[in-house]
Amino acid sequence: MILQHVLVFFLIVVTPLWDWYEIPRLKASTDPGKKIRFYWKIAVASWVCAVLAVLTVGVLTVSTIHKVPREISWLDAGSRGAAVMEGITAGMLIAIMLPAILALWSQKIRAKAGKAAKRLAFLLPSSLRERRWWWLVCITAGICEEVVYRGFLLHYFHMLPFHLSLTWAIVASSVIFGIGHLYQGVAGGVQTAVIGFVFAAMYVMTGSLLIPIVVHAVMDLRVLAMLPVGFESEGA
Repeated sequence: MILQHVLVFFLIVVTPLWDWYEIPRLKASTDPGKKIRFYWKIAVASWVCAVLAVLTVGVLTVSTIHKVPREISWLDAGSRGAAVMEGITAGMLIAIMLPAILALWSQKIRAKAGKAAKRLAFLLPSSLRERRWWWLVCITAGICEEVVYRGFLLHYFHMLPFHLSLTWAIVASSVIFGIGHLYQGVAGGVQTAVIGFVFAAMYVMTGSLLIPIVVHAVMDLRVLAMLPVGFESEGA
């Protein structure tokens, strides 16, 4: 139980403070290897959190979820809420993936995406070496963040120690997910919280963490399709 509280404290308090300290240093550094070292830090921290989550509540608990009948009736199969969430999920996937698919054949779209991504150029991969390491970041985020923010946090808020309803557990875990991404700015944090809510609903509706993991990883990997190599220095 203590490890669970420590992990939640780390997610809510330590992670934002670490970003507040680390991101300005990352932005200010002129070292060409800065991003790759940052990717490694993210990967190590994420895997440590995921392993702790699994050790504290078990593999089955973080990878599967079984609803009690009418426990979260607005997401029951055939309900209006489930239909709305399915529509939102489908719309989100189209909005996320269609530009990436079109970018594979359009240099104009990639150039436009590169300009739009300049504000996050300190983090996003630009060189070929950074793009290769980006795979590690995306696969790690897909697995570890879903295990921690969906599998672990839903169980933590729903069962231990707060006994929140599953709906409020989804809300709480999504807010913490957004807090963990405030380095993207307030708007980015809010957007991430909304995406986290959709991932959590996806997890509850399917009963398995596999689909959110795959969608999460693919969503992050689309950066490689949309951003041209060397976008960071173009127009500098």
